Amino acid sequence: MRKIILAGFGNPLLSLFETLESEFEIIGIILDFDRKKSNPLFYDEIQKRNISIFQFSDVPLFQIDAIVVINFNKIIDSNIINNRTPIINIHMGVLPLYRGNYANAWSILNGDKNVGYTVHDVSDVLDGGDIYYKFQYEIKEGETYFNAKKAISEDIKNNFPSILNAILSRDLIGESQEDYQFIYASKLIPDDGIINWSENTEDILNKYIVFARPLGTGLKMKFQGYFVEISKISRILNFKEARGIHGAVVYKTKQGSVWVKTNNSAISIDEIIVSGKIVKPSEVFKIGDRL
Repeated sequence: MRKIILAGFGNPLLSLFETLESEFEIIGIILDFDRKKSNPLFYDEIQKRNISIFQFSDVPLFQIDAIVVINFNKIIDSNIINNRTPIINIHMGVLPLYRGNYANAWSILNGDKNVGYTVHDVSDVLDGGDIYYKFQYEIKEGETYFNAKKAISEDIKNNFPSILNAILSRDLIGESQEDYQFIYASKLIPDDGIINWSENTEDILNKYIVFARPLGTGLKMKFQGYFVEISKISRILNFKEARGIHGAVVYKTKQGSVWVKTNNSAISIDEIIVSGKIVKPSEVFKIGDRL
């Protein structure tokens, strides 16, 4: 049984541990201690399971076949990368184009609904090592990133153990990322999920896909000095592109939705959250209101 060390943080690391523990001898894990405050329950779970915790500096002390990285936000020291131990990263994004954190989110915000994950070598170039495997999921109309994340998790569970074995057996050869175009995605914060009604309809729909709960922090809009969270939003078919007042409520439906003017057309707000309860927007907004 091959020996490995895992590096990462949070539920993705725990899920990967459970996926691999029957086929690999997991010596221990390397954690991002700087993120402990954001998820203390995760550290409690690690201690409950009696999993050994290491630093990257401990790696030379062990005879292992690989280090597998997932959801690890620190740059790995070049001395560790240049060691003979292979370091394999599970990157949440489709390489070679989308590098860095929040890669799938920025793919969506750029209008690209094909998201996924990439298995690649860790090199001196962040997310720039040779690619072994890519999984892609196309987000469909009415879905959010939650649907894509579920599909990604299932594929890792079903396929990554055999992928890792193939990499270590050299049956799977990596493809270089040289000469490909790329971007580095930046971190998103909750305020990035506030609607700007001067944006185009498609941009607002994409923002909803990224920020919708349960994975996101919620899509929000400002009304009379307060923030209101939108829990459901949809496209309006056949609404012609035209000029208008950005953020103006132009129509109320019998189902309780309200239509709001965007830069190029309009969008349907179907549910909002008020005082922790889901309510119909027509109960709060009237035609002519400016959001």
